[in-house]
Amino acid sequence: MKDFFISYTKADRSWAEWIAWQLEAEGYSVVIQAWDFRQGGNFVLDMQRAVSEAERTIVVLSPAFLASRFTAPEWAAAFASDPTGQNGLLVPVRVKNCRLRGLLAQIVYIDLVGVKNREAAREKLLKGVKKGRAKPLEEPDMPQIAPLMSGGVDSPVSDAAALAQEPPWPPALRFARAVIVQLFWRLLRFAVTAVGIALLISATLRSYLPLFAEKSPDKVQYVALIWGLVTALIIELILRWRRKRLQGE
Repeated sequence: MKDFFISYTKADRSWAEWIAWQLEAEGYSVVIQAWDFRQGGNFVLDMQRAVSEAERTIVVLSPAFLASRFTAPEWAAAFASDPTGQNGLLVPVRVKNCRLRGLLAQIVYIDLVGVKNREAAREKLLKGVKKGRAKPLEEPDMPQIAPLMSGGVDSPVSDAAALAQEPPWPPALRFARAVIVQLFWRLLRFAVTAVGIALLISATLRSYLPLFAEKSPDKVQYVALIWGLVTALIIELILRWRRKRLQGE
């Protein structure tokens, strides 16, 4: 009985052959269509024999593999023999970015996407297919111990660290804070607009109606303030209408 049968599509043949080569170099026995299905043979019978005689099945995951209609029966046979994954009979190896769905999405795969070099990819592949625990041969490095401050175990290292340790605000308080901040800036914008327009109107009245401005300075300020507030309110309404229109588009 062979150790592995490698299921792949034509688009990923180079990946399948590379995986097969690494496994055989490590001492595993492999069945792969590119090397073992020879001219003159019956493809269906060769596939049946490969699936039946291999202990485990490796599937080379890629968008092409997931789109193929012919690869599903190959991995489905291994899945049916080990639905819980206890024996690791189905070993997915992802070689290209693809989105897994259904049953395949529930199986932990060996991910070679983004691996920087050949040696790292080979090491990851061989560690992934190895049965048993993944305990390293050497003792892991001890994490760095954080220094204690004079206040004891619970004393904060710094104000920034203390703030980072504070629990996040509840959703209701976060929403209230956002509303208050938004209201503050709107009121500030409204007040600045109203005062600016009032000063502009006051200056205009003093320039074009100097007699009226000298006789009734209080009325000038009152009129300017009223028109400033009204104009600022109109501007706010226009901005709000424009914002809603843009959101609707």
